[in-house]
Amino acid sequence: MKNIGALTLLICICFQIVGCGGAKSKRDPVYKISGKILYKGQPVDGADVVFNCAEKNRSAFGRTNEAGEFKLTTFVSNDGAVPGKHVVLVTKIEIGAPVDVADISETAYEPPKLHESTDPKPKNAIPSKYADAKKSDLIAVVSEGDNPEMVLELKD
Repeated sequence: MKNIGALTLLICICFQIVGCGGAKSKRDPVYKISGKILYKGQPVDGADVVFNCAEKNRSAFGRTNEAGEFKLTTFVSNDGAVPGKHVVLVTKIEIGAPVDVADISETAYEPPKLHESTDPKPKNAIPSKYADAKKSDLIAVVSEGDNPEMVLELKD
């Protein structure tokens, strides 16, 4: 019985070492990218930044801090983006103030109509063209090797 357990363990270890399903897929190389997002001359805090490289079908993501600074991630945290031409998308979704509704016990209370929501509506705090790959006019080129910090100015 001991031999069967040892044999099973040995087989499991062999599968771990050899693996199954063939060779690992090769990742595209990535290069560190950092930058800053400005809107009306001010840093944009909490914006989501996406660099989309259509030719390589690969995107990199980041989020701005209070200074508007971001670092991009493709495979692992802050590793960068694939080289090539990227359309840059930027969104910053804010939730508006809740709609005032009278308390149910008040005489002014009026129930919401069918399919009507009293929840606040989310909205983009920056121009919506930056959320659409067909409308965004922000283009970035990522080069192999070191890339300078990018400053991206959003305009109305």
